[in-house]
Amino acid sequence: MAWPADLPRIPLPAPRWEFLDPDPGAVEALAREAGVPRLCAAALVLRGAGDPDRARAFLNPRLQDLRDPWTLRDMDRAVARTLRAVEASEPICIYGDYDADGMTAAALLLRFLREVGTPASAFLPQRMRDGYGLNGERLAALRGEGARLFVAVDCGTRSLDEARVLRESGADLVVLDHHLPGDTLPEVAALVNPHRPDCPFPFKGLASVGIAFYFAGAVRRALIRAGRLREDDADPRALLDLVAIGTVADVVPLTDDNRILVHAGLKRIHASPSPGVAALRAVAGVADRPVTAGVLGFQIGPRLNAVGRLGDPAVALDLLVARDAEEATRLAAILDRENESRRRIEAEVLDQALRQVLEGDALAHRLLVVAGAGWHPGVVGIVAARLVEAFHRPAVVIGVADGEGRGSCRSVPGFDIGRAVTSLGDLVVRAGGHSLAAGLTVEEGRVGEVVAALRAAGDRDVPDEVLTPRLRIDAVARGPDLTPDLVERLQDLQPHGVGNPEPVFALMGARVAEARLVGRDRQHVQMVVEHEGARLGAIWFRGADNGGAGLSAGDGAAGEGAGPDRGSVGGGGGWTGRTVDVAFTLTLDDRTGAPRLKVRDARVV
Repeated sequence: MAWPADLPRIPLPAPRWEFLDPDPGAVEALAREAGVPRLCAAALVLRGAGDPDRARAFLNPRLQDLRDPWTLRDMDRAVARTLRAVEASEPICIYGDYDADGMTAAALLLRFLREVGTPASAFLPQRMRDGYGLNGERLAALRGEGARLFVAVDCGTRSLDEARVLRESGADLVVLDHHLPGDTLPEVAALVNPHRPDCPFPFKGLASVGIAFYFAGAVRRALIRAGRLREDDADPRALLDLVAIGTVADVVPLTDDNRILVHAGLKRIHASPSPGVAALRAVAGVADRPVTAGVLGFQIGPRLNAVGRLGDPAVALDLLVARDAEEATRLAAILDRENESRRRIEAEVLDQALRQVLEGDALAHRLLVVAGAGWHPGVVGIVAARLVEAFHRPAVVIGVADGEGRGSCRSVPGFDIGRAVTSLGDLVVRAGGHSLAAGLTVEEGRVGEVVAALRAAGDRDVPDEVLTPRLRIDAVARGPDLTPDLVERLQDLQPHGVGNPEPVFALMGARVAEARLVGRDRQHVQMVVEHEGARLGAIWFRGADNGGAGLSAGDGAAGEGAGPDRGSVGGGGGWTGRTVDVAFTLTLDDRTGAPRLKVRDARVV
């Protein structure tokens, strides 16, 4: 993130190392029986793949291992109602959402339904005009255009009033959603949501685009049985590129079914992406690079989300359903410009928010709360996430405009920000969310009261340990363990994300043989470390100021005290000869093909 040059950088406390310590017997047995390196086996054991069969399934995800979509509660009702619409050529309207999950889910259903010959249309709400979820006025207008069946995707689980109005108008509503339900479910033709209390589907982590994929597959199977499709018609597997993008962008766990879907979707993106996805790769500058979950999360997803945050998401929908490469290129360029606009607006708000934090009294509190006039509500969530990243404490960012404040909240593990905002009661107009992310709306005249109340709640409820970052280490390594073969085998643990982080290892008592500062701002540390006869290249991005002193002292505690201060680093020579513990992830050097450590933290022994 960009840090204002005229403001002091506040270093994070050195992270607390947490060794996960998988059972050595289980690790050795898996390494022997599955034929994988010990460190790879350790990572597999920690990810619930500790027996050879599970390990092989984890390392080789297969679509045939996906769970049966018919076990989702109400899937049979959703398919039956859709089948009637297809057979009667009833107009179907898909009502999505303005984020990447809602966009990709709506695009998937629109492409699928059109391919099976059904008159279908799709509507994505505009954030500023329509708000989140089903909007009564928009539904009435769409009903007036002739829609008889509505399929709400990534919304609708809590839309009790809107569902009732649709039902009274003579239209049916099918809901495909993954948001938590309230105490009462809407009366609809079908509600497919794994979070329903009565849903037996064992995996609750699907994104809405994943549910839409299962729904399309179930509808296709019903149409084949009814003799309306051939076995090779309208195959939803052609839409897996959309499933991968929406799943990763929605930051759901990349485990279980999601891991299989994203793995297959990444293959589709490499081998045969749709014109829209190919155009997104091009404008993101990754057309000739391997696409990983990280690329989807940080390059592709933001370009979709930007238009949803700032403008009309219909442009993104048109891109994702485009059949013509030239048209897709034109639309992708629009999204790229929107993303640049989003980044400029975000940078301006972030600059002002950082100044509030560093020049005011915000840092005196355990919960960072800042507010500003004119801050665009479409970027306050991103800015809150940036503040969490910069200061490792929960953050609330409130943009004030048109008589109200709209706030987005982000937290760190150990503090429930959703509970904090919902406890505000009558101070806010609306509030809700979950433990790590939430939102609120407050009247402009009460913004100051909300800021004070949230700061007081943070001072009271945020525990000390929450304010220290944690670094979870899969296993302790030996220098000779770190081979090109290990790095290649670890690649099979991708895609990485929530629930399946990239494995972190540690070398204990390594010697820094060489060290120098590199990069335009000389904040990165390039090193050579030696351990048990192995000599390994390493890079520590922003290592010159990470943890406050480049190398943190301590015995694995929170890092009180200092290692070499910044002045001693000089050209890196101040570190040469030091003995350190190093926590790292692994990659291969592009030039030599040798293993390279990407340092996450280091501490003087």
